[in-house]
This record gives sequence, structure tokens and C-alpha cells, in this order.
Amino acid sequence: MNSSSAITAPSSRGRLTPGLVLDAWRGITSQQVRTTFLLGCALHLVLIASGIALGGGIQGLPGTFVAQQIKAFAQLLTFVVADRVTACNPDRRGVYALAVIIGAAIAAPIAVVAVQTIWTLQDNPVMRDVPRGFSLGLPMLAFMDTLIFAGATVMVILDRRRVAQARERLHAAELDRIAAERRSVESDLQALQARVEPKFLFNTLAQVQELYDQDCVRGERMLDDLIAYLRAAMPRIRETSSTVGQELELARAYLEIVKVRLGERIEYAIKTQPELADARFPPMMLLPLIDHAVLRADDQSPIRALHIAMLHDGDAQLRVTIRDNGAAFAPEAADEGVGSLRERLAALYGEKASLALEHCEREATAAVISLPLEPATS
Repeated sequence: MNSSSAITAPSSRGRLTPGLVLDAWRGITSQQVRTTFLLGCALHLVLIASGIALGGGIQGLPGTFVAQQIKAFAQLLTFVVADRVTACNPDRRGVYALAVIIGAAIAAPIAVVAVQTIWTLQDNPVMRDVPRGFSLGLPMLAFMDTLIFAGATVMVILDRRRVAQARERLHAAELDRIAAERRSVESDLQALQARVEPKFLFNTLAQVQELYDQDCVRGERMLDDLIAYLRAAMPRIRETSSTVGQELELARAYLEIVKVRLGERIEYAIKTQPELADARFPPMMLLPLIDHAVLRADDQSPIRALHIAMLHDGDAQLRVTIRDNGAAFAPEAADEGVGSLRERLAALYGEKASLALEHCEREATAAVISLPLEPATS
């Protein structure tokens, strides 16, 4: 009557038929047999402690031990049948109560006969005082102690099953809650990315149109580069995860497009550590900031220098710095796009990530992203 074994018993249910009974008995596991044997030993010890098992003296203990094993295994046989009928449903107590009663009724007379037979073979003096003929006294005593012990054992097993089922339901509910939260966060990310992507793409297309008005050849070259870039970028834009290597590759491709229009008026440098190439990084987080700075590098502006660095300093944080030699990232220059990027970071990492705009030396400014360093998801 092992509770853990019973919980994982076959869940088929049906009417009580000889086939169902035999099928239930064939499904008895070695673990259930071992547990039932130990329960029989426990019952024997309880009866010894109460003095009941000492009625035949020390010599009679083997006989009472055999009797308790008979009672325990009779309960196992009826218990597994009840499991099969109820599909291991602990709330159907009536079926299990009936199984306990039937098991006790079957085991009691068999156990009494076994004890008397063993004691007779041992020539136990107690047997000389036992009246000849049938008597209900000993079978009723055996029935009652079996009923009490088996009933308590079955109640413990059913309670453990209810607790296990409640725990499984709570776990399933928690998984559902986490899945719902993940869907909500992903939906929010999709909405936030939808606010970032059109602005970024429209700005780029506006630059293409402007360049076409000035120089058709350069405009056509820039459009070709943009098409090639978008073919590589679009499959990743809607994803909720990318890598440092992928995002830097797209940033470099975009800056090459920008150089077609601005020529020598824009310079850029990218610095990173090779081991960071496969680190996780949100898509469409780096490009909008670069675009934010490029928009301020018009034809009348002096040379614009952008320095992009993605470094890890050993504190489990990835630090991304986009430094501009002008005021592109001055705190007062923050716009709706910067706000959207901050919202995306908060949705992904909570308080573990941040985006700050700050002043640097020599009138330079920088956008600094800090987020947990994580391996890319498989």
C-alpha cells in the first residue's frame, strides 16, 4: 500500500470484474510488496507492545508475525483493486473504506487459522486451552485490529495523495501564470518595438530620398545598400532576443549606409571583446540610438565621430557605450524613442538594466546601456 506507487498507478477505471481484479493484482510493484511487508512488521510490533501478540508467549511470536503479514497483504490486494476502480482518486473514500472492510474480513479468519496451525506444530501450551470447534472470538479480534490499523494506513495514503494533487495543481497554476506573464511581456515588447522600428526605417528612407535629390548615383548606391541591409535585418527585428555579434554587425552595416550620404563628415569605431559575440542582447536597441546621433550629423555639421563599445568588466553586467563628439546624447536631448528603449529594457530586465544619457569631457555625450550579461538562448 505504498502511497507514491499508488499515485502513479494506472488511471484506468471500470466496473468491478474478475478481469479488472486480476489486472490490478498483476500491476502490483516490488516497491508495494516491500512497503506492505514493512507495514505487517509494524503491525506486529504494535501488537507486541500492547501485549496482544504475547498471548502465545515468546514461542508464539513467529505465528503472530505470519498472521500480521497475511493481514497486510490481504489489504494490499483489496487496495490495488480500489485504486483501479477509482483511478486513484483520493476523494472516493467510500470505495477505499469498503476495500479495508473486505480485506479485514478475508484476512482475519485466515490469520487465526495460520496462528493456530503454527502453534499446534510448535506444540505451544496455549493451544491446549483453546476450545475445540468454531469460535467467533479470535476472528473478531483479528478483524478489529486489522480494521483499525489498515484504516489508519489508508487514510494517511489518501491524505498524501490529496496533498500531492493539490501541489501539482498549484504548480500547474504557477506555470500557467508564468506563461501568461511571458506572453504579456512579449506582447508589450512587440508593441514597444513597433514604435521604434517605423521611426528608424522612415528616417533612413528620408535620408535616401534627400540624397536622391542631391546626387542620383549616390542615392541609388545608398538604396541598394539599404535593401541589402534590410534583407539581413528584417528577419531579426521582431525577435525578442539577439546577440552582441548580430547587433554590431547590423550597426556596422547601417553606418556604412550613412557614410554613403555623409561621406567624410561621419566617422565611427566599434570596440568589443571577442567572448561577448554570443552574449544575449535585445534587438533594435543599438540601432535607434545610433540613428538618434546620425540625425544630428547634417550636411552643415562638423565631422561627427561615434565610438561604440561593448565591454564586460567582470561584474556580470554588459556595458554598452555609444559616445558622440557632440551633444546628441545630452540628457536634455532624450526623446520618445529613448523613452521607448528604456521601457523595453524595463520589460526585459526590470531594475537590472538601465539606459542613461550623460555628458562627457570636451563637450562629448554618451548613451550608456547596462544590462545583465547572459548567454544567448538556444
